[in-house]
Amino acid sequence: MRSSRNVAAIVSTRSHYEVLGVHPEATAEVIREAYRNLAREHHPDRRAIVLDSSHPMTMAELNEAYRVLRDPGRRAVYDASLRTGSAAPQSAPPPRQAQAQSHTEGMKATAAEYASHLVGRPGPARVPWRTLMFFGTLAIIGVIVLAQFTDSEGLKEPDGILRVGDCVEIEADSDAHEILCVGDEDVDLVVRAFVTFDASCPNGSEAHRDRLGMGVACVAVPE
Repeated sequence: MRSSRNVAAIVSTRSHYEVLGVHPEATAEVIREAYRNLAREHHPDRRAIVLDSSHPMTMAELNEAYRVLRDPGRRAVYDASLRTGSAAPQSAPPPRQAQAQSHTEGMKATAAEYASHLVGRPGPARVPWRTLMFFGTLAIIGVIVLAQFTDSEGLKEPDGILRVGDCVEIEADSDAHEILCVGDEDVDLVVRAFVTFDASCPNGSEAHRDRLGMGVACVAVPE
């Protein structure tokens, strides 16, 4: 089984849409269904499936693509970066300040393109900077507000600290660490109890040391 450290070393050159196998105009429902199907296929506890000989699919890659595309605010920023050719895989959510800066730069590029069309025409080129900045500011505020109040489909982002009910992945050394839940009882490995090192796990669960060394996670393995 591939550890999280090995997974992190794989960097995708595909767009998030290509990773999930959906069209850039796909609806949120289509994106969610594509993610769930791929997550079941590529979950670490299922058999490994390779898309091509040089680039295997990973759960980390799937999770990152879904994290960005499921959120309208993040998706809008990502789509804008695709149009400018600057899209790259993200290891962490972009700060709101970076989102605002990216949108402002896009507005400036649009204004510059507008000004270039005026070159050679009679009279001085006049760019409506105030109007552009006004609408740019409204767009930035809209993106920030949308990112704060958009439904995240109820999926909890892993924080690295094991608790009862968390989904985990078992590493080669038998340590357990938290991962994003797929939502399938036949796929997810769920922590049923968390005990000290000298205690025993209840029946129906297996003991695995917390990777952070905080105790023993009693994991219920799907039948």
